[in-house]
Amino acid sequence: MRFPANNSKTSFATRLVASLLILISLPSTSTAAPDLLAPDELRLLSSVAKIEDTSQVTLAYRLRSPRPLRAHRMELAIGTIFSNADVRPFVSYGPVWRFPVMGPSTFVDVGFSPTVLAGSSFDGQDLGGNLHFTSSLSLVGRFGDAEKYSVALRAQHTSNGGLHRTNPGLDMVGLMFAVEFRD
Repeated sequence: MRFPANNSKTSFATRLVASLLILISLPSTSTAAPDLLAPDELRLLSSVAKIEDTSQVTLAYRLRSPRPLRAHRMELAIGTIFSNADVRPFVSYGPVWRFPVMGPSTFVDVGFSPTVLAGSSFDGQDLGGNLHFTSSLSLVGRFGDAEKYSVALRAQHTSNGGLHRTNPGLDMVGLMFAVEFRD
């Protein structure tokens, strides 16, 4: 799948606003269920890479964490990394640990997720396979009624962790918006 060459006119801000509108329009009738796979929070992340014209849009679900991990949550993320010339969908799943800072409504989230990328190259560059690992650091602020909304500044690194000789990695910085479904 390829974007048309004139896609460069679509700005990062336009993609972020469109993504937020999609998130806000989703039905919020879900409730947290006691099993591990019931999502109780939906996150939308829009990022840009150090490589010009490379962006990422991610939809992530917060899931309950198994007790042995002692993580704040498990996060299932489905998204796409794209440029004017290439598109690569991905899926990742892993723990996120939360550390409070600067009061009860501000946190630092640290995540680590195995990531499967469709294709082993991106924009003509060999990424060294389909299996990667994504580590992330987010500064999160909660707000609204019962603090059910949050905004985060997120930095992440995705690479194959040395599984292959070629390992250029991809660094992204982005904004994340989240809505909790719990009452």
